[in-house]
Amino acid sequence: MTKPVRVSLLWFGTGWQESGREAIRNAIASLTPSRYLGKDSDVPTLGDWWNIVRQYTDNSNTPVSDRVDVGSECFYTGPELNMTRDQVIDIGHSVFNKTLIDAFRGNLNCSEAFEVNENSIFHIVFSHTVIFLDGKEQTELMVSCSGNLQVEAFAGVNVTLRWARAPQKDASVDQCLRFLQGKSYLGPPNGDEKIDSLVGYILAKITEGVTNHDGRGWLANDGSGLTAGSFCESTIQRQPEGPPLFRDKKRKLSFNAAGLNGYRYIVQYIWDQKIQNCALKVSETCNSNAILLNQPKGYLNRGLAVNHTDGLQPYPPNQICQWSVNYPEAKFISFTINYLSLMANGDDTLQICPSNSNVAQCTILQSLKKNSNKNFRVMGSKATIKFASGDHVSFESRGWELDYSAGLCNGKEDVYDHAGIIGTPLTSFSYIEGLNCLWVLHGKPGTLVSLRFTYINISEDFDFLAIYNGVKQQIANFSGYYSGSGLPQLNLTGEVRIAFATQTEKGQGWSANFFIASPVSRNSKAFLVIIIIVSAVGVGISLAFVALALHIRRSKCISNEGLMLMRLETNREENRIGEGPSAVVYGPVLTDGKFIAVKARRDMDSLADLEREILSKSSSHPNIISLVGYARDGLQIRYLLFEFMSRGNLRMNLRERGETLHWEKRLAIALQICSAIQMLHMYLKPPIYHGNITSANILLDEVCNAKLAGFSNANYCSNEGMNPGDLSEMAEDIWSFGVVLVELLRGQNLDDRTAYKNFRSLEEINDFVGTQEHLDQRLGIPDAQNKIMGLAKLGEIAKWCIVLGCGVGRERNNPQIGDVLSGLKQVKQMFCYV
Repeated sequence: MTKPVRVSLLWFGTGWQESGREAIRNAIASLTPSRYLGKDSDVPTLGDWWNIVRQYTDNSNTPVSDRVDVGSECFYTGPELNMTRDQVIDIGHSVFNKTLIDAFRGNLNCSEAFEVNENSIFHIVFSHTVIFLDGKEQTELMVSCSGNLQVEAFAGVNVTLRWARAPQKDASVDQCLRFLQGKSYLGPPNGDEKIDSLVGYILAKITEGVTNHDGRGWLANDGSGLTAGSFCESTIQRQPEGPPLFRDKKRKLSFNAAGLNGYRYIVQYIWDQKIQNCALKVSETCNSNAILLNQPKGYLNRGLAVNHTDGLQPYPPNQICQWSVNYPEAKFISFTINYLSLMANGDDTLQICPSNSNVAQCTILQSLKKNSNKNFRVMGSKATIKFASGDHVSFESRGWELDYSAGLCNGKEDVYDHAGIIGTPLTSFSYIEGLNCLWVLHGKPGTLVSLRFTYINISEDFDFLAIYNGVKQQIANFSGYYSGSGLPQLNLTGEVRIAFATQTEKGQGWSANFFIASPVSRNSKAFLVIIIIVSAVGVGISLAFVALALHIRRSKCISNEGLMLMRLETNREENRIGEGPSAVVYGPVLTDGKFIAVKARRDMDSLADLEREILSKSSSHPNIISLVGYARDGLQIRYLLFEFMSRGNLRMNLRERGETLHWEKRLAIALQICSAIQMLHMYLKPPIYHGNITSANILLDEVCNAKLAGFSNANYCSNEGMNPGDLSEMAEDIWSFGVVLVELLRGQNLDDRTAYKNFRSLEEINDFVGTQEHLDQRLGIPDAQNKIMGLAKLGEIAKWCIVLGCGVGRERNNPQIGDVLSGLKQVKQMFCYV
């Protein structure tokens, strides 16, 4: 039938839901290929399925019509038990005549009488409620799922009524449900197994109608009487595990073809004359010309994929296909075989080769065993994929699919430039499994190397981005997503290493701007190694050890001579500048012309070691006190050596000379300490909590730059505050920082800090933080309105932090340290606004 086809439907029985009828109507309308919009998909549509049917032509080589529509509809709702074949034929005869329709007195209703012409197909659809009389004449209607009835529409005019029946019982009993089974079957695509099985038989009968309408069309020549629409049914039924199907696990349904309006269906295969096999979609063929692929990531296949576990239909025979992957920036091309089902004991092969290589260097695949390697890597920026199939392909040979990705980093990359960008380009980076990359920023010892990250999106499973100062000292380890104020900014010294490794494919990568204040010359690297080795030997036997440690900002073990000098200095009572329950701090101690502070710990060795370990990881931050050395004497006293902060702590400065700390300086101190806390909470892996953030542990240098000190109570975070009444360790730090903000605003030292954790309402917290009248009277209220607003905002941030620690309004949006830092930056902008 080469002209537009109308399918008229005679609905038999009362067991219909309108949703079921609409699914059948939609399936018929979905056969027209031109009704689909958008690009081609791996999922076959009913339009693709119909394009296979259109391979069949008449004597003039005109193909089957490309348009199918639903025509007239009639509804029989009369008696439906013990029906005979003659009753069905009588009702079928009546639908062509309006007078005969009316004679059924309401048991037969039609939108209009069926019209007989050469482009019409007439189809009876039996509901599951229709029961046939047990007898020889009704045998076909009872045991078959579909068939044909010859009916006289008018005198001398006979037509074929094609029919299909809905299953009457469950899948274990009724043979008409046999497509809805197997390992790939999760559930019916439209929620009703009776309707979803019926659709397949109806569409197969329509296919038979257009290819063999008058009995002179396509018919199998083996005497079986099978048609284009029924030939593949027996092939599919022989599959021991059921037909291959797409699986939608979320909706718990399976299908092998998509229709219009979001409908999904399970349909029978059609015999594809071009590939001499059963298919759901016209197979894609290729020639020997290589197809160039220049994207960093993609996939290839032959056959149609089903959830990357199996094929949906066979691939074409007699094919020689080639693809060339070429991505100039790639260090290697990675391949993952998702599935592979090639002709057993045949000549069909899939080859993955380095470009322009001989066969000996290729990976040749013919089968993929359970424990065989599914991942392959070709070093370089080019690779070739070749596929060949023989003269015959069995239905069980479903094809293959592979993913490819260009690896844009691999191994070590040395960086000697003053400034630039490192990382993985967001626009073209292919985030793939198995990356193992290292960037080495070569700065001269003791000179600044800064990193400013612009984005980080790394899978939290097993992937990481680690920052090292030197070869072994790990400063930070990032995984997850960072944005805005959460993006890290690190100021380091000397040689900096950035390691990036992946075991997943779930991220987008990272990028950072770097600045090397004094890069090592590329040509002097070998000479520099010699100098470092000689210097290290000299330092080990002189009192200059501590001075060198100060210079390169790394913690070093103090020599015996340096330790002896330190003990002499710490025995002088006038050098004692601080004391706590576990340590005494002395300073300034003069060592080799440099002033340092010495912390003598009297508690357990393990606690001193933990403090030293934490400071070694964190003191690269410009606002965390620098650990420059350590030692232990014969009395088992542990000494930790720090840079000396000449202006003392914030507590003393607020009390004794607060008038010199104007509002801008106090805001700068708040920003610097908040940035230091961010380093501990967000950028170190595992994260670290300080445990004692007070104004006494914030030290100032001669120009009032602030550094966080007092790490005796610091430890790795373990309590995430999962219990409703339990506060996390990070939240404790944020609460403490909120109290420091109040001290900065009021210019007063708040000694009894435990008293400020007993607030039970927001009103009490508001009274504690205060209003304009509570601001430090030595500075007074600023004249500029923007600064007044900025101080009010600073007070709100303090309340936000304190609320978190007091359990008031815990259900509110609790701040993370990155949020607090963002708020402080807004205050700074308000102060700077003109």
